[in-house]
Amino acid sequence: AVVSTQSTGRGVDYEVRYLGCSKISGTGNAKETSVVCNKLLEKGDQKVPEYRLRIAADGIEFIDKMSQRSVCNYPIQDISFVSRDKGNLLVFSFITTDRKLGVKMCHVLKALTRNQAYETCATIAQSFEIAYQIKKEKSLQGH
Repeated sequence: AVVSTQSTGRGVDYEVRYLGCSKISGTGNAKETSVVCNKLLEKGDQKVPEYRLRIAADGIEFIDKMSQRSVCNYPIQDISFVSRDKGNLLVFSFITTDRKLGVKMCHVLKALTRNQAYETCATIAQSFEIAYQIKKEKSLQGH
C-alpha cells in the first residue's frame, strides 16, 4: 500500500496530483471551484506533477515528490476556501489570493483515494481553525 499521509513536526503531508489552477473573478465559492475543476478535469491528468502537500497552521506547501524540494508555499491568511468536487470525489480545490497581483486563483488537486481527498480538505479546514486560535491568543496577550 502507498503511504499517502504522513504527519511531520511541521504539518501533515498528503501525496497529490496537481491538475492545475485558474484565475477566478468572483469571491471564491463552491460554484466557481466546480467550474474550474470541470475545466481542468477535461484536460486529463496523465502528465500532471505529483507533490507532497504539507498542510500546517501557517499554510500549505507544495513539495516536489521527486526532488523533495519545496516548490511553493501559500500562507494560511491567503487561503480563503477549500472544497471537494461533487462530480469526482478524488478531486478537491482551494482558493488563494495573490496580494501583490490582487487576483484569486483556484488550485485543483487529485488525491489517491476518496478518503484522502476528504481528509485533506478536513485538514486544511482544521488549519484555518488552529491559525485563528493562535491569532486570537496572540491578540489577547497584546502581540
